[in-house]
Amino acid sequence: MKNKSLSIALFLFLISHLAFAQKTLSPGVQAHIDHAPASLIRMLHRAGFEWESDRAGQMIGNTQQRDMLRLDSTKTFYAYNPAAGDSTPLSRTHYLYPSANSKTEINFQFDNGYWTPLNRVTYVSDDQQRQTEVLAEVFDTIQQQYYLESRLEIFPHGDSPELIDSVFTYAYDTTAQTWLLLLASRNAFDAQDRLQASVTMIDYFGSPVVFKDLYSYDENGDNFLIESSGIFDGEEVPTGKTEMNYVDHQVIESTLYVTDGVAFYPEKRNNYAYTLFGAIRKEMNFVYDVAIENFWLRHTTDFFYDAQQRLAGKENTEIQPNAWDVKERISYAYKQDEDLYMEFVHFWDDDQFDWILDSKKYYYYQGSTAVDPTPGVAGALAVSPNPGTGVFRLNLDNEAQVKVFDTTGKMLQSSILQAGQQLDISTLPPGVYAIVAQEPHRVLNGKIVKQ
Repeated sequence: MKNKSLSIALFLFLISHLAFAQKTLSPGVQAHIDHAPASLIRMLHRAGFEWESDRAGQMIGNTQQRDMLRLDSTKTFYAYNPAAGDSTPLSRTHYLYPSANSKTEINFQFDNGYWTPLNRVTYVSDDQQRQTEVLAEVFDTIQQQYYLESRLEIFPHGDSPELIDSVFTYAYDTTAQTWLLLLASRNAFDAQDRLQASVTMIDYFGSPVVFKDLYSYDENGDNFLIESSGIFDGEEVPTGKTEMNYVDHQVIESTLYVTDGVAFYPEKRNNYAYTLFGAIRKEMNFVYDVAIENFWLRHTTDFFYDAQQRLAGKENTEIQPNAWDVKERISYAYKQDEDLYMEFVHFWDDDQFDWILDSKKYYYYQGSTAVDPTPGVAGALAVSPNPGTGVFRLNLDNEAQVKVFDTTGKMLQSSILQAGQQLDISTLPPGVYAIVAQEPHRVLNGKIVKQ
């Protein structure tokens, strides 16, 4: 199966989408994805969704996906030099709108001097603009084409713009050429459209695991308790519970408990504070330490808003026992209304005692800003002999600028070669090298092995 990381990323996207739709994240499922790889969490963040804070993630997610102005593309640059102000391209995304109810995003990364396609994701909505399907395809750099990778099916609840009845996630098996079910989640609601129960099946390497969550409400209509269980060999076994406290229907504390089958023990706690206009302004995440029989603060997020009550920025602090805290600041600038113009990421440097710019993300909209055309797909460069001892023949039709890179992406050699002229890297040590050949109307890339 090709590129499982994108399957997992879509799985994480699904979990976040459910959290936004039902105002709460199913604890039974959450417990099994808390330790997802950091790279996938970053991918989720770049898609506009938050992991620790559903509310803040919903704001940014909605901001990026509004269609008041149609988003044409985004570009991200990183590795800024404070003295020279230079930077390196990192990633870019282009958006297409095949119909009124569909949108396609094509993601690229900058690699060895050219843009490499990563994947293509198509979102389908119903007439109420509620998302009903997500189809992901991964790009094969060898075959130079996209292949089916994963798919989501989402079934909205009645006429609700937010609630979801069920959702299914599939991965495409290229050997059997069929879709394999990875996750199925079904929700049940009461007469007031309050979530009563969630049942989720997750496929773990061919074995289904089933989680069940039951939701209870107080006299104010607030969900104060979620009871989680797992179904093993047909028997339902309690796995944990989440208790929540509210002020004016806003949750201010959420505590997760786990069980050993006899008693419940605290594991995590989140606390929230809000602005006067109802937006979250601070989130604090705690973990329970058995040794001290108390919670200790693990992570905080502070949120800042502009005069229009739009999210202007947020600051994340990771508390490190016996080490300096790790701090990140993300700032947002808007083109108009809720449409983003730029996103800045800074990291705190304890040595310089200052915020250091790490990356910038630019947002371009159709009809309002001149943007670069969509990057063309680089073709495969034929090299022979390969492996070789130092002199290689390149299949070039025209004069080309040929660059040689090591495995870290550092350029080692650059030269102009004519069609039929050989590339000489005899001065370089044995190893694997990447080659990029820029002809007048196309880009070719390949790899060579020097013995």
